[in-house]
Amino acid sequence: MSDPILTSPLSSQLKAHTHAIHEQLDHAIMTAGMFSDRPGYQNFVLVQYRFHRDLNVLYGDPALARIVPDLPARNRFAQLVEDMADLDIPTPEATERPVAHDPSEAMGWLYVAEGSKLGAGILTRLAEKLGFGASFGARHLQPDPAGRGRSWSAFQEAIDRAGLDPDRCVIGAESGFTRVIDYLGSVTSARA
Repeated sequence: MSDPILTSPLSSQLKAHTHAIHEQLDHAIMTAGMFSDRPGYQNFVLVQYRFHRDLNVLYGDPALARIVPDLPARNRFAQLVEDMADLDIPTPEATERPVAHDPSEAMGWLYVAEGSKLGAGILTRLAEKLGFGASFGARHLQPDPAGRGRSWSAFQEAIDRAGLDPDRCVIGAESGFTRVIDYLGSVTSARA
């Protein structure tokens, strides 16, 4: 009998294999008080900025855009730059934090970023309670033009039919989650 995880669509395999680390990240964000006050939210935006700065190159990769045709339009880095300016957060010095360039691993990294847009619906409401929204401080949390669900479904369908290496995708996704956790740890230890 075959393993149902290994015969399921790639997006389902990614979800199954990264569930624990995804839960760890969600818990860390919520327990760090990132939506309890302005300094906490500024730390959240800084974490997002650093992660999306690392991924920025992937959104412009022509090979990856052949897999997800609207990939460049999905990039939130420009909105994060604006949110950083709104919140008077100094731009951190750029450090070389490479991400995968293998298409399968790269899609794993992008899976983390694209999947976070679903949870951003809840985070948007929390940011609004602090006074941040679509035109000030929380641009990067806004849904893609197609809407959160439809955009996520289109991304899943694209990676499911792309013939990517599932093991490499899982490695990329785990690396992406780990990178966000590392960035989160750096801002929360500085706040303590």
